[in-house]
Amino acid sequence: MTTASNQDIPRKVAASQGFHWVAAGFRLYRKNPLLLSAAFGVLFGVVMALGLIPVVGGSLSELASPLMVAGFMAAYRVLDGGGELELPNFLAGVRGPAIPLMAVGAVQLLGTLLIGKIMLGMGFDPQAIMTAAQSQKDPVEMQALLNQAMPAVFTGLLLFTPLIMATWFAPALILFGGARPATALGVSLKAVARNWAAMMVNGITLGLLLFLAALVPMLLGLLVAMPVLFGSLYASYQAIFAVWADESAPSNVVSL
Repeated sequence: MTTASNQDIPRKVAASQGFHWVAAGFRLYRKNPLLLSAAFGVLFGVVMALGLIPVVGGSLSELASPLMVAGFMAAYRVLDGGGELELPNFLAGVRGPAIPLMAVGAVQLLGTLLIGKIMLGMGFDPQAIMTAAQSQKDPVEMQALLNQAMPAVFTGLLLFTPLIMATWFAPALILFGGARPATALGVSLKAVARNWAAMMVNGITLGLLLFLAALVPMLLGLLVAMPVLFGSLYASYQAIFAVWADESAPSNVVSL
């Protein structure tokens, strides 16, 4: 799967690559499905458990998320290289550039909090909408609540989009390329913007996969769908970056 070096990095790829990345992720997943699914179940459980800690739980969960992503990126690189996958591979983020990865989590956290405050300031009240839906209010009143919330929802989507773009490839760029957090966020934003068509196809395909997985009882389908999603992320990183590195920063690549 490894792509030859190219000076034009991040590369621009065809829109059809978005679908091929999901297929590549599934092929990689099939190399060791039991361990990948088990690792996701355990790591996701840890992240969710952190979220249950009073007061600081949500923040800790957000900070830990890039560490989990980095672990799966390292695991898929081992599989892509024909190596034997082991549990310690999933701890590559913790054992390696943990602080830079957590800095990405901090950006996610602060960005989410700021966007949430902006939406609340525009009149978006999710609690009121849920209460109205559960109490089966008059349809006219419910529609009025939704109409009031729509401008805030659209604003939130517009603001969340660049945040997601900036953090999408950042963990892989930090783990594999030794990038500083600010550099990783900027390069990730540029890469997604440059490949918007492929990313849209990839997002639609992954969205359909996650929808189908959600139909499986007790969310067991996510034990397959989420590792495939991470495999797709790894495949897209390889296609767009491959050997990219931040030459201005000391390398943080973890030997596996």
